[in-house]
Amino acid sequence: MPLSSPSPYPLQASLWRVAPLLLIFTMFMVPVPAMSEVDQVASDVPGLLQFDASLNLHQVVEATYASYPQQAIIDAMQQESQALEQRSDSWLPGYSQIYLQNNQNVAGDGEGMTQTGYQIPLWRWGQRDVSRNVTDKAIQSSESFAHAVRLEVAGMLRERLWQMKLAENRLAFASSIYEVSTQLVRTVKRRVELGDLAPQDLLLAESDSLEKKTGLTQAELDLQHAHQAYANLSRLNRAPVHIEEELHTVKSVPEDHPALFALNAMVERAQADVSFTREWKQGAQPTLLIGTQHRNFYTKGTQNDSNVVIQIPLGGDDYNAPFVAQANLTLNQRITERNTLARDLERRFNQAEQSLAADRKALDIAQRRREIAETQIRLNRLAFEAGEIHMIDFLKVQSAAQASIWDATLREIIMQRDIAAYHQVIGRVP
Repeated sequence: MPLSSPSPYPLQASLWRVAPLLLIFTMFMVPVPAMSEVDQVASDVPGLLQFDASLNLHQVVEATYASYPQQAIIDAMQQESQALEQRSDSWLPGYSQIYLQNNQNVAGDGEGMTQTGYQIPLWRWGQRDVSRNVTDKAIQSSESFAHAVRLEVAGMLRERLWQMKLAENRLAFASSIYEVSTQLVRTVKRRVELGDLAPQDLLLAESDSLEKKTGLTQAELDLQHAHQAYANLSRLNRAPVHIEEELHTVKSVPEDHPALFALNAMVERAQADVSFTREWKQGAQPTLLIGTQHRNFYTKGTQNDSNVVIQIPLGGDDYNAPFVAQANLTLNQRITERNTLARDLERRFNQAEQSLAADRKALDIAQRRREIAETQIRLNRLAFEAGEIHMIDFLKVQSAAQASIWDATLREIIMQRDIAAYHQVIGRVP
C-alpha cells in the first residue's frame, strides 16, 4: 500500500505533526554511493566472487580461452594440419606394395615363372603442389579460427562482467531505498507510540518497507546469478575490478576482423580442397613397379630377367565428379557463411555506432537531471523547513530526485558497456 493512500485520519495533518522526523529521515536519503560503498553492499550477499585489483581484462580473457571447450576443436584442426603436412612432404602419394606372382605349367613339376617386385605410387604432375596448398590453407585456417574463438570468449566475458556491474548498481540502489524505508518505519512507530500518528500510518510505512525488501531480495538474487554466470564461463573465482575500455573508433568493420578473417581462411581452405579433389581422382595414382622375373625350363635351366612396369590410369573424371561436386558444395557453404557474417557485422557496427551516439546524449541529459535533482532536494528541504510545503510533497520530490540521481549512474555504466560492445563488433580483443 503506497504512502499516499487515504487513511481515516487527515494524512497531511498527521505528517505535518511529525516535522521533527524530517531531519532523521533526510539523513537516510542516501546519495549515489561510491564504488567502495557499492562493493560493501555486494559483500553482504553470500556466494559472490572476490574482486582482484591486480587482475585485468586481458588476463581473464586468456585464462578463459585456455579452458574454453572449443580448445578441443582447435587442437583437432592443428592435428589435421600436421597430418596434411606429412602427406605433402612425403615422397609417395599413397601406399607402396610388394608384388609376388608364381605360374607353373603343372603343379609341382618345377617348370614355370616367378615374378617379384616392389610397386610404389607416383605423384601426378602438379598434384603435390595442390596438396601443399591444402596444407598451407589448413594451417592458416586453424590459426585464424583460434583468434576468432578468443574474440568470442572476450565478447561473452564482456557481457557477463557488465551484467555484474549493472546488478551491483541495482543492488546498491535497492539497498539504499530499503534502508530509508526501514528508518521511516522506526520513526513512524515511535510517533505512533507517542500518539502523534495514527496506526494506519505505520501500516503504510511497513507495507512500503516490505515492498522495498522484496526489491532488495530480487536484486541480491540477480547479482548472485550474474556472478555465477561469470564464474561458469571463466572457471575463475576472481573478477577484475576495472573493466572499462578506452574507446577506439573506426570507419567500418576492419578487414582483419578475427571472425571474418577466420571465415575467409576457411573459404580459401575449401577452394584448395576443391582443386586437390579434382587432381587427386580418389587415389587413382600412377604406379611404378621394379622387380625380377625367373623362368624355369627342363632343358634350359633358369632364366633371370629384370622387370619394370609403369601404370598410368586414364579417364575416371565421371567417377570423380561427385567428389568434386561435394567439395564445391562445402566451398559455397563457406562463402555463404562469410557473406552472411559480413552483412551481420555491418549491421551490428551501424547499430553500435548509433547506440554510442544515443548513449552520449542520454548521459548528458541524465547528468543534467542529476544536477537539477540535487538542487531540488536542497530547495525543497529549505521550503519544508520554512513550512511552505507538506512532508508528503517533500517525500515525493525526494523520491523522484533520487531516481534521477541513480539514473545518471546507470547511464554511465551503460555507456561503458556499449563501448565494450562496440569493440566487440570491430573485433578488438582486450
